[in-house]
Amino acid sequence: MDMDRAEKLANNDKYKVIRLDGHIIFQRTNSDMKKGDIFLPGTELSFKTQQSRAAVISSLKGRFVLSASEKGQTKILPAANNISSRSGALINLLDLQKHFDGNYLIIEEMALEIGDQNFKMGDKNFFYVSYAHDEETILKKLAYTEGNKLVISKTDLFKIDGEPIPVEEKEMTLYYRKGDGSEKINTFTPVFPELEELKDEVQIILDEFSDKDDAQKIKEITAYLSEFYGKPNKENLGNWLAESFDLKP
Repeated sequence: MDMDRAEKLANNDKYKVIRLDGHIIFQRTNSDMKKGDIFLPGTELSFKTQQSRAAVISSLKGRFVLSASEKGQTKILPAANNISSRSGALINLLDLQKHFDGNYLIIEEMALEIGDQNFKMGDKNFFYVSYAHDEETILKKLAYTEGNKLVISKTDLFKIDGEPIPVEEKEMTLYYRKGDGSEKINTFTPVFPELEELKDEVQIILDEFSDKDDAQKIKEITAYLSEFYGKPNKENLGNWLAESFDLKP
C-alpha cells in the first residue's frame, strides 16, 4: 500500500507534453522541450518568446498550459474546458456568422448542413470565399452536395487554376452568392492540421485518460483542439475520431 501511495504521489505532479507552440528550453540540460517530454513542477524553463507555450496533461490532474510569467517564472494554468458545439442545419445569417468566426478547425474535408430556406445552393446560388495569395485576391467557389450541404475541402481550397498552392493559415471571407448579388457572411481562418501530428497529440491525451469513457475523452480532445487549433466542426471531428481511434460518444 505504501508503494502504491508513493507512486500515486509521484504521478500527481508529473505532466506529459502534448504540444509545443514556440520554443521552450529545459534550463538544467539546455535541451529543447518537445512533444512527449515529461515536465515536473519546479523544473526551470526558458521561454524564448513571450508567446511560447506548451499543452501538458496529467492522468490525475488533467490538462494545463505552461507559459512564461512576467518575472521569468513558469505559469501552470488550467486549460480551457468551455466548449460549444451544435448539431443540425445552420438556418440563418446569424447562425453562419457565429459558426464561421475566428480559427476554424477542419480535418481534411467537411460537409456542413445549411438551411435551404435562406441559403439554397445550386448553379446560381452558392457560397464562395476570398483570400489573398501572392498579392492577388483569389475567389474560390465552394462545392455542395445533396441535402444542401456546404463542402469545405483542403485540396480544393488551396488550388488555383488547377494547381495546388501551399496549405497555410489564411484569413478568408465567406460570401453567399444569390443571383446577381453577394452577401458577406463573416471572416474566419480555416485551420487544416497535419494529420500524423494530430494523431500523436490525441493519442497522448487518450493514454493519460485511459480510464475515462469515450464521451469524456471526446470532450477533453475537443476542448484541447479548440484551445490550440480552432473551433472544430462536431461531425467532422466525430467522424475522424471514430475512424482513427474507434471513439464514439
